[in-house]
Amino acid sequence: MYEPSHLAGWKLVTSAVHSKGGAIFSQLFHAGRVTHSSITGPGGPVSASPTGISGLIRTPSGKQPYEVPAELTLGQIKGVVADFRAAAERAVEAGFDGIELHAGNGYLLQSFLAQKTNTRDDDYGGASVENRARLVLEIVDACVDAIGADRGVTFSDLVEPEDDALAQLDYLGPQLAQRQLAYVCLSSLNGDPYYKFAGLPEPNFKVDPFKYFRERYSGVLAVNGGLQPQQTAAYVADGTANFAFFGVLYVANANLPELIKASAPLNYGGADASTWYGGSPDDDAKNFTDWPLTAP
Repeated sequence: MYEPSHLAGWKLVTSAVHSKGGAIFSQLFHAGRVTHSSITGPGGPVSASPTGISGLIRTPSGKQPYEVPAELTLGQIKGVVADFRAAAERAVEAGFDGIELHAGNGYLLQSFLAQKTNTRDDDYGGASVENRARLVLEIVDACVDAIGADRGVTFSDLVEPEDDALAQLDYLGPQLAQRQLAYVCLSSLNGDPYYKFAGLPEPNFKVDPFKYFRERYSGVLAVNGGLQPQQTAAYVADGTANFAFFGVLYVANANLPELIKASAPLNYGGADASTWYGGSPDDDAKNFTDWPLTAP
């Protein structure tokens, strides 16, 4: 939703979803350092600080090494906030029922939140979690002001144990609760909610981030991240979560809600990441849309 030219195509999509009685949200994110200049064009990758990523990224001309991102200036940060606000307005104009602000997966917003990728010494960085969360909250506020919290402005975050994630949850929980968002979605790693967080006492001290966050956030909470239906049902039953999101399970189970409701066996073939469509010329659509429906 970066440009007005995106509206026409998305209106076709939202109209089709609504014609079947469905609802659809637009997930808004800024790739930050997780991209390449051959994709973005002039300017290239940007981030909270010039901290690069090891490994390769898929580009139109094949896999290439990640580039060291440029550190955003204060003026550019204000521009990012304005871009998110404009994207939220376009999403509503295109017919989306709400938006989700994606602040995980190493993208721009998480690069500001995480201490290991944010080494700035201004109001948007450093050891202060309040400073590192400033951009996220400014974007949340801008989107709420533009389209209203009741239109489904949400916040999605991926918990990473190697950073000061618990301090982030301590601060963001109350901050997001007072903004009365439609919901907050918290994602874990690999479906295992119990893992060691950096800085906690040894030996093997582990925390469930969903339960930890629930103690600090009083609003509507969704959980996500490789979880199985039985796990999410337990979180809903004990009051930790209000509902759950599924992603990978949908790849091979297009009628997932019906299968879960019937306690039917699920197809786990979609969990094979080597078959996922990635958008590059060497990809095909095998296992992307051709999984057969399983009868409940």
